Amino acid sequence: MSEYKISLVLSAIRTKIWPKFIEACKINTIPIEIIFVGDVKPDFELPSHAKFIYATVKPAQCYEIGFRHATGELVAWTADDARYDHNNQANLDNAYNSWKALNNEKGVIAMRPIEDHFDVFKNHHFFGKQQHTPYMAPFGVLSNKFYKELGGYDRRFICGQAENDIIMRVYEAGGVVELDMNAYVYVDHLGAHPLATHDFRVWYPKDRIILEDAWVEQGYGAFNEGRKYTMSTKRLLPLEPFVDENITTVTQGPVGKW
Repeated sequence: MSEYKISLVLSAIRTKIWPKFIEACKINTIPIEIIFVGDVKPDFELPSHAKFIYATVKPAQCYEIGFRHATGELVAWTADDARYDHNNQANLDNAYNSWKALNNEKGVIAMRPIEDHFDVFKNHHFFGKQQHTPYMAPFGVLSNKFYKELGGYDRRFICGQAENDIIMRVYEAGGVVELDMNAYVYVDHLGAHPLATHDFRVWYPKDRIILEDAWVEQGYGAFNEGRKYTMSTKRLLPLEPFVDENITTVTQGPVGKW
């Protein structure tokens, strides 16, 4: 059995803010593993519970690499601009305890996101604020074993939306997603990467189309507001998982970057 309760996986290249990320996790009492994956090597020594995996591939593939090395009971996708000490709370402790209380191996605990000082938990359904669509987990925890049973990331994704595909597959497998209103995560998007220069803006629409091709039978709600669409409870496309061969050096599927 692993010594870690949660493995935090990051596709990350902004090494200067890694120490702040690591420091902000210290308020939590459960053992936490931190896995950074990217092509920028830190010029400082990481603590024993953190590791860096050098990879010259797209962000979605970096996440999958990190998950394949995760040893925690639970796993979580995150970002280096996220802080788990928001409100001076042990928020990862809260999320872990909520997952245990859920008593469901197919359960996901979605954490409450505060993004650039705004409480945006209502905005994270499949179609944003449309609450009749499934709730997503931009920051959340799920069983490591269950993640692997789901098949991991689809290699068609570039840098975003792959976690939403995972959540939809959670629902498809009979799992549940519960929002823990007391498990906060603060994200400083604007401080970490000004929107005017952020490459994510370039690749997000491409990933969104991949996601909707997999789960929307007709229409594209994210880009055609008001247009009718029909969602599917079953994935409309077969999963294309990453393969182990050259996974840290050769990008599989569409090419993109941070």
